Amino acid sequence: MKAEKGSRNWKRMNVSPEMSVEELTREFANAGYAGKRMAEAVEIYKKMIDDKNCIKFVSAAGALIAGGMRNVFVKLIRSGAVDAMLFTGAILTHDLIESFGVGHFQGSASVNDIDLHKEEVFRMYDVFLEKKGFMVLEEELQKIFPKLPQKEMSPREFLYELGAHVDDENSIIKACYDMNVPIFCPSLTDSVLGFQVWMYSQFKEFNVNPQLDIKDFFDFAWKDGKTFGLLILGGGVPKHFVPLMMQVSGKSLRYTIQITMDRPEHGGVSGMQIREAKSWGKIEEQGIICDMRADITLAFPILVANILDYLKNKDKE
Repeated sequence: MKAEKGSRNWKRMNVSPEMSVEELTREFANAGYAGKRMAEAVEIYKKMIDDKNCIKFVSAAGALIAGGMRNVFVKLIRSGAVDAMLFTGAILTHDLIESFGVGHFQGSASVNDIDLHKEEVFRMYDVFLEKKGFMVLEEELQKIFPKLPQKEMSPREFLYELGAHVDDENSIIKACYDMNVPIFCPSLTDSVLGFQVWMYSQFKEFNVNPQLDIKDFFDFAWKDGKTFGLLILGGGVPKHFVPLMMQVSGKSLRYTIQITMDRPEHGGVSGMQIREAKSWGKIEEQGIICDMRADITLAFPILVANILDYLKNKDKE
């Protein structure tokens, strides 16, 4: 394969007082490394928005609610720039804990964890959460569960029904309910929310079956004439689920953005080079990709701020 020659253009990023997020991002295009990838990610998501046939997915894993990303997700969802979300059960668990009145707070990574345990405080790197958050979660969910359909449901249907009973405009689950954006969560069982569902279901007709998310996904996405785009935040099951569904349905992603800090060398899906998915047919041969190795708490807000600006400017046209 013939190596591509680098550009001979003299590229240097610049900054200036009072520059907007859009202006800063345009300057990122003159940088290298993650800065350049940031500009590429914004342009790809704009293409997803402009493609009227594109079904836009966002998948997310990791301690992103603890990391302060909750409002960023909600703004993206309420903007109408996403059609479906895929989350770990843990992200949804922490979203609900905040909806029920217990917040995460900034702490320190240089702390005695045994002392935290004695004080009933849990640590996620430099963010803390009091143990009582999970106690409040159980109390509130056990009040809500009897109000939900007492039948077998997919995670998608369960989370939609749950959203109707969440009284918090800043909740991800509530925002998705309001905007009719489905949440797929095939890994719901690997979370305290999933554990609460299991406990309640032991002596009830109520049950959540993760396998049913496969049927719901096909009912939602398997349509003629559609293209598919995916923004991947982190790795794990949410990252793998959409490309897997593309593969088994004979379809492929046209637009793919990955933001992760994981490494590819161990062969795991969480850190894989996103172009690797082309060898599986999960991404179109000519599919547009951006593989950004960056902290999600840095890159995701910049991306969403650009999306919100882009949508605002489109409305003026």
